[in-house]
Amino acid sequence: MKILITGSNGQVGSSLVNCLREHDLIPLSRHDCDLSLLDQIKKTIDQNVPDLIINSAAYTDVDKAEIETKLAFNINRDAPKVLAQKANEYKIPFIHFSTDYVFDGNKVGSYFEGDTTNPLGTYGQSKLAGEEKIMEVGGQFFIFRTSWVYSNLGNNFYLTMKRLSQNCNELKVVADQVGVPTPNIFIAKQIKKIIPQLTENNTGIYNLVPDGLCSWYEFAKEIISLTNPNFNLENLHSIQTHEFLTKAKRPQNSCLNNVKAKKTFMLKFNNWKSELNKVIDEA
Repeated sequence: MKILITGSNGQVGSSLVNCLREHDLIPLSRHDCDLSLLDQIKKTIDQNVPDLIINSAAYTDVDKAEIETKLAFNINRDAPKVLAQKANEYKIPFIHFSTDYVFDGNKVGSYFEGDTTNPLGTYGQSKLAGEEKIMEVGGQFFIFRTSWVYSNLGNNFYLTMKRLSQNCNELKVVADQVGVPTPNIFIAKQIKKIIPQLTENNTGIYNLVPDGLCSWYEFAKEIISLTNPNFNLENLHSIQTHEFLTKAKRPQNSCLNNVKAKKTFMLKFNNWKSELNKVIDEA
């Protein structure tokens, strides 16, 4: 199968490229195809004529999106619409990744795919707008919402905690926001299993996260205890959201229910802690 992958040097994209090597891959970095240039997207797809398009590229800087609003919407809304249109034109499946930030975090319990969306900031709003544009286009679209994505690549919470625990004697981490840490390798491995099962009958939105949940504080504690035994965990302090101010507001509950994805594609997921161990082993 000929698979076009945008964002191929990002966290999710790079893992997809590694996982899907048996296919004929067209990996596109921002240098190869700038998603802010819509005509370039169309031209690139027409030149390559893929059998499947996977969009793993996105504007992901949650705080900076409050300033670069136009660019965030350009990449997270307008580009996915064009990708969906081209996929529909060629009558091929289109896989797109979205986020837990489409929700406001006020629900008690985990979020199902059909729950009411209400993003708190520009990033979530732009990602939700992208989902809506894809659904308007129709065709064989598959939107996978993920949360708290991390890896051994780039900038993410996992690498930040590893670094800070080596350089600082004391750390403060938010404990009143909960979610499901999701590694890039988990996403890529599940997508590999899902691709052969894509049909016109199972299009839609799916939550793609491991089992379980935790707070940022609990996630940090697990990371540090496994990667830096020299750090005194008594010096890891839990704080409340209001004590750690950010430009963009975050949902307090980012927990996504993954039952639909597991049932539809006959998948079995591990707990987030098991997935964390795999990322550590990979480093």
